[in-house]
Amino acid sequence: MDAIDAAIDFRNDSIASRQNDLRRSKMRLSAAVGKSRHGLAKLQSLSVTETRSLLSRYFDRVVDLRDLQRRLQIQRAELEVNSHKEMISD
Repeated sequence: MDAIDAAIDFRNDSIASRQNDLRRSKMRLSAAVGKSRHGLAKLQSLSVTETRSLLSRYFDRVVDLRDLQRRLQIQRAELEVNSHKEMISD
């Protein structure tokens, strides 16, 4: 009987733990959705001038990041070529 009671207690604890995990996940998800709605509402409240300015800054940032990516790819290719040359000369 003790083994059955222990098994039942274990299952009940396991179920309660999973329910708590689900509740916490639901709360985190609800908070994330609330934040994204708040962010969208904030964007919608911007004036045309503010929106243009923000869009311009994001566009400039994307261009800068693509340029950085291109330069890093070139550097990587140069390093690979130099490494390959060193392996051949050894």
